Amino acid sequence: MAKKPSGTAGPFTVTVSAEGTIVGQQAKIVWPPDQKEIERKILGFFVREFEKTGAKFLNIQDGGTKDLDFLLTLPGGQVHLELMEVVIPKSGEIPFRPGHRRHQPVPYADAIFEGVQRKIDKYRLNHEVPIDFLLYVTHEQYNPNGAALDVLRRYFLERKHPFECVFFLTPSPEDLVHLNVLFNKDHPFNPPPLSELEKREWINVVASEAQVGTFPNS
Repeated sequence: MAKKPSGTAGPFTVTVSAEGTIVGQQAKIVWPPDQKEIERKILGFFVREFEKTGAKFLNIQDGGTKDLDFLLTLPGGQVHLELMEVVIPKSGEIPFRPGHRRHQPVPYADAIFEGVQRKIDKYRLNHEVPIDFLLYVTHEQYNPNGAALDVLRRYFLERKHPFECVFFLTPSPEDLVHLNVLFNKDHPFNPPPLSELEKREWINVVASEAQVGTFPNS
């Protein structure tokens, strides 16, 4: 089985020295080579961002079962946390290929939910210990826009699944992570209808492939 390429997330910055030299550099996140270690790094981002809301984790451990990724202990009890990386290549395309990507909200969300549905079929609907679900990206080609997140919010609102809460984590630099809530069983969202979201397409420009160009003086 081919090794998964390392993630490409991270911003591209341009600096100009006093002498006028232009330098471009990507502040690329350094991802571990092992998938489980990548998940632990994502978990670290998640915990850091979640604790900014005032939440407190008493204990964090692997799994708790042979299938679920992590078991979190909070003051209110325990919850499993299942992770899923968002990888949505075009039809017939090898995943993680370089290059920018153009997306449309509904097909993007549909592709993600195919993977989500496999998780739902695997874990069924009822559990003694609640399950939270965390979607994440490591390759910026697959980053969502706001409309895609709202489509996913509607899907998780209207479709049956076992998850108490659903999150989407998008890292940029290591110290700037976007953690969006897609579903909260106790506080449901009311996202816009799909008809208002479906045409809001976007392009993900890939910072890891950016280059600094120079222009001749006029």
